[in-house]
Amino acid sequence: MNQHYLIHTEDKPHSCDVCGRTFSRKSSLNLHYLTHTKEKPRSCEVCGKAFSQSNSLNLHYLTHTKEKPHSCEVCGKAFSQKNNLNSHYLTHTKEKPHSCEVCGKAFSQKNNLNSHYLTHTKEKPHSCD
Repeated sequence: MNQHYLIHTEDKPHSCDVCGRTFSRKSSLNLHYLTHTKEKPRSCEVCGKAFSQSNSLNLHYLTHTKEKPHSCEVCGKAFSQKNNLNSHYLTHTKEKPHSCEVCGKAFSQKNNLNSHYLTHTKEKPHSCD
């Protein structure tokens, strides 16, 4: 129980010696190290795709089962992941929470904003562009 309370405090005694990020739990730090080592110790029994964390593997399994437990209350469209449902709701509310710091244009999806930034930098990330 004491370990759990650390989540709610500012106390983060465990720090990554690679990037300096700090964590309240040693186990969280250990999981974080996998981002630096690129180690992916868990793999899908169906297709073999590898994951560093078990929660990512569990979400991945939904792609094989076609299970979509999260449904839109407005239109009924279903999603396998809650975050995709949350993004979908923006299509109904017309909310655009991501805005360009350069020109102010707003977007409902963060990835669309990231693509938009390329219009300002003239960067072409793909060799076919």
